[in-house]
Amino acid sequence: MINKILVILTLCCVPLLGNADDTHWDNFIDVELTISDISMSEAGMIITYEGIAGKYGLVHATHNMVATNDDDTKGYFTGTVQAINDEGVLEKSATLGLWSRSGTKLKVYGFDDDNASRILHISTVDLQEKSFQARVWELE
Repeated sequence: MINKILVILTLCCVPLLGNADDTHWDNFIDVELTISDISMSEAGMIITYEGIAGKYGLVHATHNMVATNDDDTKGYFTGTVQAINDEGVLEKSATLGLWSRSGTKLKVYGFDDDNASRILHISTVDLQEKSFQARVWELE
């Protein structure tokens, strides 16, 4: 089952990487959110984030983290992101990607697919400090 999910994640990412030639890698947004909740389930860890994220406005995001090894040091995630900008427009998107853990810190590589654009984010999550710092690129 896990191998099938990883194959699906990989296939979802390939078209986005095809557009990488058109992406201006120096044109990014730095985002900092706060972890508002961490919970555990049989499937893994669920992390919820919230905060103001520049032009995106008020953001709430949830990552459902699933480990793919016995040490719980790497895996994949799925989730949702919701943003309400200053004009009150609500945007929702699905998010998915891969993560790795060292101690209380996670490195997260994800893609969001919303109506306006596809987004790549590379994030550092500090579970102890309850912080989420991401660099975000709009791919299209």
